[in-house]
Amino acid sequence: MRQAVVTANQNNSDLQRSNVDGSGHEYWVDEQAGYSTQNQTDLIKFLLSIDDDPAVLPETSLAQR
Repeated sequence: MRQAVVTANQNNSDLQRSNVDGSGHEYWVDEQAGYSTQNQTDLIKFLLSIDDDPAVLPETSLAQR
């Protein structure tokens, strides 16, 4: 069933543009792969901190330049 969904997603032009197909990835950040709970927490915090549009700066940042 999953392969059918992945195939359908790969044929969807909107999902192709965003590189999303639902196939997942081949690596994990878990204890079995040698990552601690703190490593996982740090990675999650980093990923959540990434600015989706870094070219757009708040007015206060522009004024400080």
